[in-house]
Amino acid sequence: MTELPVNCLFNKGVTGCGGTELALKNDKHTIVAMPFISLVNNKAEKEEHKGEVLAIYGDTPTHEIEEYIRVHKV
Repeated sequence: MTELPVNCLFNKGVTGCGGTELALKNDKHTIVAMPFISLVNNKAEKEEHKGEVLAIYGDTPTHEIEEYIRVHKV
C-alpha cells in the first residue's frame, strides 16, 4: 500500500502495519486519532515530523491549534 484511502475513516485494524507513518509522510492533510498519549508523543517527536505534526490532547489550548493553522497549510 502506497497511500491511504481519502475522505473516509480508516481503521487499520492491525497495529504495526505502518498506516500511521504512511499518513504522516504522504502529501495529504490527515488527522490521525491515537489511543495513547505516549504514541502521539512518539510520532510528534520523531525528527522527520518535528514542527509538522501537532499533538492535541483534551487540555490543548485552542490558541495552540489556531497558531498551528496560521503557520501551516491545512
